[in-house]
This record gives sequence, structure tokens and C-alpha cells, in this order.
Amino acid sequence: MTAETVLAERYVLDRVVGAGGMGRVWHGRDLVLGRDVAVKEMVAPVWLAGASADERWARTLREARAASRLRHPNVVAVLDVVRTDRPWIVMEYVPAPSLHDLVAEQGPFDPTETARLGLEILAALTAAHRAGVIHRDVKPQNILLADDGRVVLTDFGLAVVADGGVTVPDQVLGSPDFVAPESARRGVSTVECDLWSLGATLYALVEGTGPFHRSTVVATLTALAVGQPDPMRRAGPLAPVILRLLERDPARRAGADEARRLLETIAEPEPEPAPGRRRPRWRTVLAATAALTLAFAGTAAAVALPSGAPDPPPPVHACLAAGPGPTAMALAAADSGSALPAGWRWHTDDAGFTVAVPTGWARFTAGAAVCFRDPGGTRTLTVDPTVTPTADPADLWRRAETDLRAAGSLPGYTLTAISPVPAAEGGAAWEYTWDAGTRRHARRIAVTTAPGRAYALSWFTDDAAWPADAPRLRLVASSYRGA
Repeated sequence: MTAETVLAERYVLDRVVGAGGMGRVWHGRDLVLGRDVAVKEMVAPVWLAGASADERWARTLREARAASRLRHPNVVAVLDVVRTDRPWIVMEYVPAPSLHDLVAEQGPFDPTETARLGLEILAALTAAHRAGVIHRDVKPQNILLADDGRVVLTDFGLAVVADGGVTVPDQVLGSPDFVAPESARRGVSTVECDLWSLGATLYALVEGTGPFHRSTVVATLTALAVGQPDPMRRAGPLAPVILRLLERDPARRAGADEARRLLETIAEPEPEPAPGRRRPRWRTVLAATAALTLAFAGTAAAVALPSGAPDPPPPVHACLAAGPGPTAMALAAADSGSALPAGWRWHTDDAGFTVAVPTGWARFTAGAAVCFRDPGGTRTLTVDPTVTPTADPADLWRRAETDLRAAGSLPGYTLTAISPVPAAEGGAAWEYTWDAGTRRHARRIAVTTAPGRAYALSWFTDDAAWPADAPRLRLVASSYRGA
């Protein structure tokens, strides 16, 4: 295969970025939407070595359909499938190291870091299980860690849909160190199997090797059948939850709710580093090795300007001036089918959108914007679901910048950037700081969803709090669902 292979006259493949038993993953470029993609070249595993082309294609479709059931910031997005002389799956490109690579290069994580990672992996698995998908290959190699801290579960090559799942007698699917005992013995695929694999993954992250690691597969499976993992030397407070997840009897094994409660007691909120101190090791490594990947993928293509005069810019500081009043509403939970991290909940609004919002924030309105504010009054999220897009999405923010500065609304204004955002039919972000008693920080994102229709999301906070708040805005952006 040459470095200039083009699939479906659209996807240009330039280099292999990963390989495994289920195929090779290429870095590619989507010529139509102008974005990077990951393209998985499907290779028949040993148990399908004699399968026909149609059987391999059916298996590829099963993997793609399983993954495409999920829309969650902790799950890699499937974008397309292509059939040539072999099947291909086109996915969101997340330029980030795997947890396996980080442990190999930097050593094991500490228990608190591992618990934080475990909560995000558990969120991805909970979303998959609610959608009826069993992953069957949860392990550090299949979990990526982006530089914004987003944990992404990938490689649904062995996944099955619960109501149509399969078993493969006499075959161990997945890596022996991370396969549940009942799966190793009988080939079964259940939610409990994925939770066992989560426990084995946590063990590997904190101890540096799998819980039943041996020099051969046979030795590993023998140890697995006995049910006693190797001793834990570094796990500390994480040991009880690992042992509950590695319970040999699936009926007695910790479920998702119990695992979440146990992990939350260990995963204390990540503190901001003191002046002159470095961030935790793995976040520093990621900042140096992986480019920022937005949780929503798309293109920055321009959209035709609708006829008539454009609407005025979305309100920028209206929510800050208004604030919650007597009509402020408590947030209502919505069953979206996707799990959220602790401290977040789904909110479905009468204005016609659903979005993830921090628990306990009050809702109020200011003009066309729906606003949410934290109990302390320092952070505000605004959602405007009815923005009229411009031909260049950045023009929306340039006009707002000009108008607000002319009105004196941005004293001490410093522009960070007005830049494209690869989302839906095109978007742009405006980030800046200004003085309002304390130094404040804003990031605003406008996304076009169709000709003549767009929405805007904004996050306002103290400038000192922005490093901690940036991942929160990315979660909001990835969760937003319009009418």
C-alpha cells in the first residue's frame, strides 16, 4: 500500500499510527471536509482467517454500528465505513498516547490519578452498556489520553450488541491479562466482563503490569482460572475497588454504581498547582506530545450568508449583568442515554436543546440566551440556540468584539484568539480576558449546523480558574444537542 492511497475518492492515507490483531490504523485526511481522520484497515483475525469477503464486511459493519450507537466525549466517534478489496472504518482522529504507552514511558500512575482515569473509563463503559454495546476488549492499549485530559475509549473491534451478542467457543477474545474468567472459560460476553476488564486495567495503570501477568498465555490463563491476582504494592486506597472488580464470580462482582462510588472517594478534585509547581506528570506529558482534539469533529467550511440583514451579535455579557433572580430554575435531569462525570447532569431546555451542565447551577435567561451560574457566582455558562451564522463564522465574533469595545464593555481587554473551530458546518471561537474587579476570562464558540442556523456556547470565569475550567467547556461543547 502506497503512502498516497485514497479511499472512496475522499480519504488520503499517509502513515500507519497503530496496529493490532484486528487491523492497522492509518492517519488520514478527509478531502471533502478538510479534517484529519483515523482510518482502520480491517484484518481478519485468526478465527476468521478463512472467512469470505462478505463475512469480513459483515464483521466490520458490526463494529462500526456498535461504536456509532454511542455519542459520548469518552468514546471515539465513528464517521464512515468504506469497502474496497477489504473493509475500512473511518473514525475521529485523537492524536494522543494510550494509557499503555504512558505507563511504559513514564511509569505507573499514582492511586489518585488512576481513580480519576477510572471514573472516565467507567463513564464510557456505562454509556456503551446503556446503548446495549459490550466492548469486550477494555485494556490500556485501547484507551487514549488527550492533552486536555479527555479519556477516550477506542477499538470496538470485538464489541457486540447485547441483544445480538455472540460467543466464540474455544477462543479467548481480547488480551489474556484483561479478559474476565467466565469469558476465558466459556466465551461469554456480558456487562460484568467489561467491568472485570476495567478492574484489570486499573491494576495495570497503578502497578505497571497486568494482574495475572505471566510469560505465556497459557500461564496467564491458568493463573486467571485460580482467581488470585498478583500482590498489589502501589495501589494503596485503590486496592479495594480493584479487588471488587476482579471478583471471580460475576454475580458478586462490583457493578458500575458501586465502582463509581468507590472511585469517587479516591479521586479527589485535581488541585491547581501552586505558583512555580508543575502540573501532574501525565498532564505535562500530554501537553508536550498530543495536539488538542475538540470533542466534536467536523469542518470549518463557510456557509452562505442568509438573505437580509444579519442579527445583532449574541449577547456577550448580558448573563453576567442579569444574574439568577426569583425565576431561576433548578436544573432538571434528562435521560440522554449517555453517562456524565460526577458533578454533572443533563439539562433539556424549553428553548429546544439538551446540554450537560454542572450540578447545582441555576438557570436564568438574558434576552435570547439561556444562562447557568454556579452557586458561588464566579462561573457562568451561556447557551444561545438561535444564532444567525455569517459566511465566515469568525465574523460573528469580530463584530461582537468591535461593538463591545466601542461600548466600553471590555475594560483592559486582551484578545487571546479568534480562530476556526472544526465543528458541524463550520464554527469559530473567541477567547479573551478583561478587567471586572478581578481579571476575567471568556471563551465563546459559535457553530453552524445548517444554512441559516447556528448556536453559541460561552464560558465566563476568573482568569486564574481558566486552566481548570477549559475541560469543562469542552465537555459542554461535546454534549450539546440542538433541536
